[in-house]
Amino acid sequence: MSEQGRTWVMVLTLLVLMPIVALMISSGSPQLAETVSLTSGTGLVAAVLMATIVVLVSRVRGLTRVLGVEVGVALHRRLGVAVVGITVTHVVSAVAHSHRGLGILNLFAVGPPIKVGIIAAVLMTVLVTLRPRATSRRYGLSSRVHAALGVTTVLLVVAHVVLFGHLPENPLVGVTLGALGVVLVGVVVRRWIAVPLLDRGLHVVSAVRPESSDTSTVVLTPARRALDPAPEPGQFVWLRLRRLPLAEEHPFTIAASTRAGRLELTVRDRGPFSSGLQALEAGRHVWVDGPHGAFVPIAATDISGGGLVLIAGGVGITPIMSILRAHAAAADPRAHALLLAERENEALFATEILALSRRLDLSVLRTGGHRLDPGMLRAVLPTGVPESHRYFVCGPPPLVGAALDGLGSLGVPARAITTERFG
Repeated sequence: MSEQGRTWVMVLTLLVLMPIVALMISSGSPQLAETVSLTSGTGLVAAVLMATIVVLVSRVRGLTRVLGVEVGVALHRRLGVAVVGITVTHVVSAVAHSHRGLGILNLFAVGPPIKVGIIAAVLMTVLVTLRPRATSRRYGLSSRVHAALGVTTVLLVVAHVVLFGHLPENPLVGVTLGALGVVLVGVVVRRWIAVPLLDRGLHVVSAVRPESSDTSTVVLTPARRALDPAPEPGQFVWLRLRRLPLAEEHPFTIAASTRAGRLELTVRDRGPFSSGLQALEAGRHVWVDGPHGAFVPIAATDISGGGLVLIAGGVGITPIMSILRAHAAAADPRAHALLLAERENEALFATEILALSRRLDLSVLRTGGHRLDPGMLRAVLPTGVPESHRYFVCGPPPLVGAALDGLGSLGVPARAITTERFG
């Protein structure tokens, strides 16, 4: 874990725990106990978890480098479900302790504090129920609607807490909530205002290079500054075609990068956005946010451990190519293995992989359109102790699932495997 990543994890954990600890301390204080109840407590926990979700999805590089795509998405979904569950408890407690009973839920018969709370609770349920799906052709629109509803919900929750005033009047809880709020505002302003206004990530399309009938590599050159920090092999960027912060954007793995900041993104036609990228003309401006992701092996210069076993399906070969190129450039002497699950008669980067196998100690096995099975995995496993190697699996969910099952059955420990599911 990088120093920056460790710092962000510690800061976020501290900020999340502080209001909850403050609430527990307050419950035992004669002076502050009256500000604490099941209703206020569940409301506080829900609000803190919502703030955590916002930070997690705001692309803080230190966090994305530590968590990676899969853990980040899983946390986002599970915390969202937890927020809804805690909010239901909050509402039930409020109804039980109100002299109006269920009448407290009548949106037209309550004051502003409760009114905004009811609307926020409804929006939370909508957000969890109707989440964007990367495989949908309307992913771009649905993700933007999801983001807009999320921001609206957070603002309503803040208004609900402030208008009621019970918890903010508690000095212990108020100060800790304020600290969390400052960090939250800073992260949101950077993500949605500062980065777009400062035109960071502006790149120019240098070329679009066909790789197959439906796959192309988009070559980008920084218009001003290269990405900082420089991308590591296996990382990805978010790409949008307009400067506006709510413009449609999608994640793409970096197939190659140079010290000068040039990026190569290999894209398969999966919908209107990706097909539009393949039609871009040289000189077109695009905006890149990154690098992100934790699908990163140890440095190619660190040869203390075993080699790499790389398993890719379809365009999951993209981060694998980035890793192989970096290790070849560093003249890595270790033995590596590459298993490619490809569609029949489609071998992406076939010529370059052949060249890389001559520069590296790299064995290559192609499935030739056949389903991945334990026999294929056994053929690429290193001799000796499996955990001495690191295993990187990238591709669609069925391929990743099959690889995990197969590697597990062959004795490869889960801690030695890193995955990234496309879609």
